[in-house]
Formats: sequence, C-alpha cells, structure tokens
Amino acid sequence: MGDRAEALASQFEQAVDEFANTIEQCSDEQWRATCGDEGWTVAQMAQHVAGQFYPLEHEYISAAAEGREMPSYSMDDINGMNDRRAAKFSAASKADVLDTLRGDGSKMAAYVRGLSDEQLDLARPLPLAGGAPVSTQQLIEGGVLIDHVKGHLKSIRAAG
Repeated sequence: MGDRAEALASQFEQAVDEFANTIEQCSDEQWRATCGDEGWTVAQMAQHVAGQFYPLEHEYISAAAEGREMPSYSMDDINGMNDRRAAKFSAASKADVLDTLRGDGSKMAAYVRGLSDEQLDLARPLPLAGGAPVSTQQLIEGGVLIDHVKGHLKSIRAAG
C-alpha cells in the first residue's frame, strides 16, 4: 500500500459515506421517487450503485491492476445488466441497500488500499473507450468507481 492508494481508498470511502447518509435520510416518498434521465426510482438507483462494486467494478479495476485484458462488455451489455438489476430490485429496502453498500464498499476500499503505485499506473486498453488505454487509477477515480457513486448521488438528490 502506498500513499496514493490510501488517498484513493479514502476518497472512495467518503463518497460511499455521503451516499449512505443521503439514503438514510430519504423518506419513503423520496425512496420511491424517480431519478431524472435514468428513469429508475431512488431505491433502484441506490441498489445499482451498491451492487456494482462487486463484481462489475472490481472486474474492471482488478484487470487493469493485474495487467489482464479488460472485460469486453459493450454498453448494450452493461445497460442490459443494469436494467435487469433495476427490475429485480425495484422493491429494495433501504436496510438491504445500505448493508450491500457498506459491506461491498468496505471490501472495495480494502482492495484499493492494497494496490501499489505500479499497479495504479498500469494501463490497459478499454473497449468501452474505443480501445484507449486507461490506468487503474483512472478507473478508480473516474466513472467506474468514485465518480460513479458521486454521479448517481446527484441524481438521487435531484429526485428527492
């Protein structure tokens, strides 16, 4: 573990804590409200975020960190997975979502903490980015992990 990994893990934990605090404060009405462009309820959106750390986000981040080929999912594949998850968890409870969010979030933070600077710098071609090389750190900071949590948090707050 290095200072960079520690800083990234801490940023992720802060984003998860802020997300969890927002979920805890949702009224029943807010929990059922629809989030803007996504068309999902706050419950579905919150479960989407909580349920993505494992396996999907970990799959991308670990592939980059270990120098393996990135997953070859298309956006249609990912959108299909997301839509199926949203349908499956349309009645997700706050307690269940918070358990998943905190449990899997804690595991993901521990994984990030364990990365070396060399692993954070490793870059692999990302099919979703047209094959452009993306580093492990970019995946953690960008839309795959930290910014994913923050982006959906904005949608949830706008719905409430």
